[in-house]
Amino acid sequence: MISLEGRGCGAVVVILLIIAAVLFFQAWIVQLLWNWLVPVFWTSAPILTYWQSFGCCILLGIIGGFFRSNSK
Repeated sequence: MISLEGRGCGAVVVILLIIAAVLFFQAWIVQLLWNWLVPVFWTSAPILTYWQSFGCCILLGIIGGFFRSNSK
């Protein structure tokens, strides 16, 4: 008989890896867009590093979570 004990753990790991990959890709897109658009409009604007853009994504996710409405 086939044991199903380890399958749930493997699925969780795969899902967590996919979520991490999406978050890292999102931070890369934010960095590219910021460094492309913002210096055009504001010449004194800083250039973002990858980790700064990752932090911005997390910060915006936290702030955006406060403004979501759960009422139907």
